This record gives sequence, structure tokens and C-alpha cells, in this order.
Amino acid sequence: MQIFYSEMRYTIVETKAAYSGLALLCDIGGSLGLILGATMLTMCELIDFLLQLAGDRIKVRPTSTTIA
Repeated sequence: MQIFYSEMRYTIVETKAAYSGLALLCDIGGSLGLILGATMLTMCELIDFLLQLAGDRIKVRPTSTTIA
């Protein structure tokens, strides 16, 4: 049995990372910043709402006075 190649050519296959470690860290940091920023904004709005609600309930309503 004889085995031979029809042509004396070969193909070099190189693999490269499509996503670097630095790019991954940057994307994770950006996503965390967006999520935490939105969460902090929501918390500030909730605190503002509760303070306004408490202020409305604490307000003293003026009593009507009659001049005699």
C-alpha cells in the first residue's frame, strides 16, 4: 500500500482570541456602572417621594378665624 499526497501544500490555521481580557473587564465595568447608577437614581427618587409624602402629612392646616 502506498500513501501519497496529490499536492505538497498545507494550510496553517491560527486561532486568535476574539475578545481580550481587558475588553471583557471594560464591558463588565460599564454594565455595572449603568446598573448601579440606575439603582442609585431610583433610591434617590424613592427617598424624595417619601420625604414629600411625609411633609404633606405633617403640614399644619390653617384654622379659620372669625373676627368678632
